Parts: sequence; C-alpha cells; structure tokens
Amino acid sequence: MKTILVPLDFSALSHSTAHFGLKLAQRLNARLVLLHVVEPSLPLSVFNGPVGALGNWDNVLQDQMTGRLHQFEVQIREYHRQQAMTGVPLSTRIVVGEPASAIVDVAEAERASFIIMGTVGAANAWDKLIGSVASTVAQQANRPVWILPHAVELDSLRTFAYFADLAGDEVRCINQVMNLGERLHASLDVVHVSATGDEEESDAADAIIGLFEDDYALKGVTFRHLTQESANEGIEAYVRIHQPDALVLAHRNREFIEKLFHTSLVRYLSLTTKLPLLIIAKPG
Repeated sequence: MKTILVPLDFSALSHSTAHFGLKLAQRLNARLVLLHVVEPSLPLSVFNGPVGALGNWDNVLQDQMTGRLHQFEVQIREYHRQQAMTGVPLSTRIVVGEPASAIVDVAEAERASFIIMGTVGAANAWDKLIGSVASTVAQQANRPVWILPHAVELDSLRTFAYFADLAGDEVRCINQVMNLGERLHASLDVVHVSATGDEEESDAADAIIGLFEDDYALKGVTFRHLTQESANEGIEAYVRIHQPDALVLAHRNREFIEKLFHTSLVRYLSLTTKLPLLIIAKPG
C-alpha cells in the first residue's frame, strides 16, 4: 500500500495540510502517516537556577510533543470519521533530529509516495538565506513533495502546469504528473521557458516540444513554449495569464559546489509560491 507522509509542526496550516493528505490517501488507496520531528535544543536556566541535563530536557520535550501529536491525531480521526474516510489507515510517528534531514530519512524508510508540507515561505531574511524546512526537504528528497502555502481542497486542483527544462528524463516526469492528474481528474500543461535572445536554445526547444506533441497527441497534454528574460518571469507570466491550480517542478541532484553557489528555481518557488507546488525528482 502507498504511503502519504505529512510532517507537522502544529502551526496554523497543520490541520489543513493533514486534511489534504487524508483526501489524497483516500484517492490513491494509500495510508497516512503523521510525523512530528522534535529538534533537540539546550535548555535555558530559569531564574539562574540549575539547568537540567540535556538528555532529561529532551525526554521532557519529547513527552510534551508526543502528547500534542496524540491530541492532533484525535482531532484528525474525528475529521476522518465526519468525512466518511474511515477506510484510510492512519498512524503517527515522532522522531528526534534536525527537521529536514529527519523528514527525508523517514520518507525513505516509509517508502513514501508523497510528502505533504504546509509552509508560509520565507518569513524573514534568515529564512531567505538558509531556506525553510519545506524548501530544504523539496530539494533533498527523492520523493514527490507537495508544498501548500494555504489551505487547499484536493478537488479544487483541476489544472496542473509542469515547468520543464527539457533536460534529463522528461518523459518519466511528464508521465508521472500526467498519471497523477488522471487520478485527480486534472488537465496538464507542460511549459518550457526559453531565455530572450537565445535563438539556438529556443529553436532546440521548439524541436523537442514538437516531438512531445506528436507523442502525446492522444493523451490530452498541452505543450507551451514561452520566451522571457528568466524562468521566474516566464512562470509568473504563465500563472498570470492561464491561472493554473497547481505548479510542478522537477529537480536533479547537484554536486555540493553547485548547491552552494546555485540559486535554484525549486528553492525560489518553494519559498515564494502562492499556489500549491509539487516538486518531483528527475533522473539524469
């Protein structure tokens, strides 16, 4: 059975993110795992009194978060019952560690089909510098990651826009998004953005898109080729004109130096998107 993993931080978006995960699990005949990561931190001395041992502090914190997770589970099970989704298996996990790494590790261990995370993006300059947890997970996970910037109804997702760079294994990515769209009764646009003035790249993109249009002629996928100063501007222009319900990007693993000096489109959109964003891993 497939697994949907929903990491929780008990913020305002946690309930709506869990509801989205529950409905996706029902649609995909999957089970839902609610995860909370306890991040160890040094305790502060209170009124200059003695500071407890780190291990004891972490145990107390973990016990508190376990209690909160149990209360959250009770609320979700009540929603589960009200929505007549009692056939969806539901479980919880709590682990200790650095949040992004722990989420990626649990997703691998659970063989998650999707990770679903609510996020408010980059709330301040520090977040913009180091990236939010959701953005980090999206760049590191070898699993599809949904990033939800607000409460989203699964049934409201009727149009997906996949922004393709036409490199690596695009066929697998297009098929993956197309298959999900079919399960959700959503249409798919595949969009490529060429840089203004790069005629050679634009001509090559036209040729590749022409081949894709032939291959997918009977599958209801629309292909579009835009020319803009940057990929960011192309995406913004497309969203403004066509108003898709969800955006899709693919990322490829980069070497450390590339990650250090490369500001990726995945990172940018995962921090700034106002629309549901699905990040998938691309082989090659």
